[in-house]
Amino acid sequence: MKLFLQKGFHLSQLALPARLVYSLFLVFIGVGLWTSAVIYRDRIGGDLRGPPGKPSVEDRYVNRPAASPPLPATAGGPAMDLGPEEPVAPPTVALAPAEDLKAPWVMDVFHQHLFTVAVVFLILAHLFMLTRLHHAVAAAVIAVAGVGALLHVLAPVLIWASDGGWLWLMPVSGAAMGVSWTAMVLWSLGAMWLVRPARVANGGEA
Repeated sequence: MKLFLQKGFHLSQLALPARLVYSLFLVFIGVGLWTSAVIYRDRIGGDLRGPPGKPSVEDRYVNRPAASPPLPATAGGPAMDLGPEEPVAPPTVALAPAEDLKAPWVMDVFHQHLFTVAVVFLILAHLFMLTRLHHAVAAAVIAVAGVGALLHVLAPVLIWASDGGWLWLMPVSGAAMGVSWTAMVLWSLGAMWLVRPARVANGGEA
């Protein structure tokens, strides 16, 4: 924090690993803001009463009295001969296309993961930078970790939008994210517990 409080400090003065961390974090948040706008458009629209046939702010939050049940038919009146009873066929239900059923769920998962993964990445990358690895090595690991995580969060949306054309992205991005994040966790733990402070003071790079 002392660095940020220095008079005249500018973000452009940050080291490469730090700029990568903050840049990838801002990309996560930027895409998350876009998903917020998409979800708002699809579920609420420009009218607070909502798009036709979809839940609205009014439906969600305005207290409305429940609709009165229909009145029972009167018992009187002439009898009608309807003939022998026939089994009534169940009503056919028109299902929406698969993409219509999956779109809200995919967007919800994408929206939530953008923010949660971004925060975890930011914290983990900060701890990793404090191990004082060479800037080039730290930047390379952080780049793989951030880009891999972003692609892994994007993978469900790309798979859904391409009808399965991007299925390969899920394991590839997951492997990149898993390996790089595990490396940052193990290296950070090792630096905290296995490196002597004297060695850091004498040989570590700022």
